[in-house]
Amino acid sequence: MNVTQTVDIQTKNRIRYINFIVIGFAKGAKMWIPEAYKYLRDFGGLDFLFRHYEYEHTLPASETHFTLLKVCRNNGGWL
Repeated sequence: MNVTQTVDIQTKNRIRYINFIVIGFAKGAKMWIPEAYKYLRDFGGLDFLFRHYEYEHTLPASETHFTLLKVCRNNGGWL
């Protein structure tokens, strides 16, 4: 049985975008990428990206990073 599934282009684009944002966030915060991922996951940043992808991906990455900082602070983050 073949369990390989194809991923549509929209899903691939969403994954690429979120990876790009997490990597940029990590660099800006001077964190390792896994630490940045955990921080964003724990304080609502990733949920925000998933919910608001359609709008956020049209903005400059720096603006999205700033928004993620605010979202995470509002949810107990320390950065």
